[in-house]
Amino acid sequence: MKSQQKRKTNPQNMKIAMKLLDQFLEKSALVGNNNRIMKIADFQNEFNKDQFEYIHVPSFDLALDCCAGEAGIGRALIEADFAIGETGSVVIDSCNENLRLASCLAEKLDVIFPLSKLVGSMHDVAEFLEERTSGSGGYVAFITGASRTADIERVLTVGVHGPKKMTVIILNDL
Repeated sequence: MKSQQKRKTNPQNMKIAMKLLDQFLEKSALVGNNNRIMKIADFQNEFNKDQFEYIHVPSFDLALDCCAGEAGIGRALIEADFAIGETGSVVIDSCNENLRLASCLAEKLDVIFPLSKLVGSMHDVAEFLEERTSGSGGYVAFITGASRTADIERVLTVGVHGPKKMTVIILNDL
């Protein structure tokens, strides 16, 4: 990350963070996400730019843009601005049109965020939402997992309105 120093966290705050993390992991797993917790150094060592067609991870100065054609995007890696423990959702400032398209059109969506950006509820991102959506062209996406829809006959289809598979990478920066 741009500032890679670990924050000094008091034991009480660490206890709260771990409770939120457990809650997030539980909710995220319920919708079928693959969740990984990694050290920052491990992410940097394992990261392979060639695995992705679209990358937007500003904290690591990682970017790879593409145009989504008729075939869509095979795999995208994007950074979330926040994650919400009570829902297992990630929150993404989607003002950038290519980012917005990649998060919806990728077959496989990998979302990364630092543990320090995990909050308890939607109320905790209210100020962020107000800042990002107060002007024209403001978009914020809440993504909980792979797209799922069912018709009147209760036939479940995955990936119609978004990714078929989602992986959440949580970087332990505490």
